[in-house]
Amino acid sequence: MTGLAREYGEGLYELARDEHLLDELHGELTEIGALMREQPEFIRLLCSRAIERDKRLEVVDATFRDQAHVFIVNFMKLLVQKERFECFEDCVKWFHQRYNEELGIVEASVTSAVALSDNDREALRQRLAQISGKKVHLVCNVDPALIGGVRVEMDGRRYDNTIQDRLGRLKRSLTRGL
Repeated sequence: MTGLAREYGEGLYELARDEHLLDELHGELTEIGALMREQPEFIRLLCSRAIERDKRLEVVDATFRDQAHVFIVNFMKLLVQKERFECFEDCVKWFHQRYNEELGIVEASVTSAVALSDNDREALRQRLAQISGKKVHLVCNVDPALIGGVRVEMDGRRYDNTIQDRLGRLKRSLTRGL
């Protein structure tokens, strides 16, 4: 993450905190960030110097004026004006990181072979909360290649209880015994 993304993301974060809009802006930034990842050509458009800056500002305004808080719209316009819109995703990541830190939330990336049921997700969330001592936000992914089990990445640690991992441990154990 660039220093510029931290600086701009922190500025937006502090504004949201000071105006008591953390939850609202966090939610909107999460949605907009996901949309941007799905539509990378939109980011390229807003970064393109082949298109006049005023036209790119109009695109931001027309697209988000009635969809997002004015602070976010103005933030996006600022990045366009400064020719730094390529930093938007990193700014959102910084905002998200600060939000989680301040509210004592840890994000856990969970990968399983099949989608987890609501009961399984809740049980896993509670167990991870016990381990971390924090509120846990699960980001669930499905990877059928795992065949079975669950892999969790949280707070820089990996908890792997997949069939592949168990088979790998068994294989290492058997080869050491030979």
